[in-house]
Amino acid sequence: MGLAVATALVALAVIPVGLEREWFHSRAIAESQSGYPLAAGLVVLIGTLAERRRCGPRPARESGQPAAGATIVIAAHSLIGLVIGLLYQLAVHEPFSPERSELSLPTGLVVQHDSGPDRSCGLHACRRDLVVVSTEGLTGAEAARRLRARLAADGWTPGPGDTLVHRHGWLLDKRITQLSLTERPTAVTVRLTGPDRFP
Repeated sequence: MGLAVATALVALAVIPVGLEREWFHSRAIAESQSGYPLAAGLVVLIGTLAERRRCGPRPARESGQPAAGATIVIAAHSLIGLVIGLLYQLAVHEPFSPERSELSLPTGLVVQHDSGPDRSCGLHACRRDLVVVSTEGLTGAEAARRLRARLAADGWTPGPGDTLVHRHGWLLDKRITQLSLTERPTAVTVRLTGPDRFP
């Protein structure tokens, strides 16, 4: 039973780690990070109860110890999850580095260059610049039109100036990512911006 619990905990840990390292994309990063402690605590409790049932009745003085320990683990993990959720509410007013996976490309367009996460954010925003090119010989203007259509389908909406905006997170993470396009003769430069505030 211990091996099964350990395997389940490792499998759960893959979700927040994979999202943080951009192995896959989901807007529910905050929810996965704050929910992991609670899910891990529930796995420990279920494992404890299953082990208790498998081993049969125990002496009265020992019967409550495993369940009590598991309950303490769940309470501690729930508190950790709550703290993480509150920290995300405070982070709404901090600049953040947008993820590469926030930009979903249509067929025929690929990223030729990615500046990567902004490790030295400016005063009010973190930026990430990408150069998008066509594999089908489209001009920069044609590629930009195709990209704008895809962005609109993905829920990007007009923002300040000529930017497009999209919710960075899901429920807990209320930050907004801004995007701007610059057409070049054979490519499109995309700037993703994570501002510290949004009008």
